[in-house]
Amino acid sequence: MTPTAKIVGLLTDNVDNLVGIKADNICAYKIDEENVDNANAILVVSEDADGEREMGNNDILSTVRHISIMFYYPTNYTGDMDLIEKTVESFLYAHGIRRYLNAGHILTPDTENITNTLKFNYTEEDA
Repeated sequence: MTPTAKIVGLLTDNVDNLVGIKADNICAYKIDEENVDNANAILVVSEDADGEREMGNNDILSTVRHISIMFYYPTNYTGDMDLIEKTVESFLYAHGIRRYLNAGHILTPDTENITNTLKFNYTEEDA
């Protein structure tokens, strides 16, 4: 399972534990324009390059995986963006997935959405 599929599945399966997020608004790699509700927060999960590998006897024991979650909000969004992001971060932290970067909120020049990207990592044990 790819890191993106793992995180999308984890978030989608537990959407009832996340504040202000709908299951259809959790997307892999790009926004699913046909199914998302543009009036609410949209999450786009993607993966970054792998991190370090732990080796033993010429076998890979574990790999550090890196993922990005980009949060999209409509310009007129009145919900608590910080609460949504902290809820996702806390949920992932409870599952051993740690945030290492918060890019900060920006307004995109093309779609004029408010966005923020959070980057996470976790260690995946190889069998």
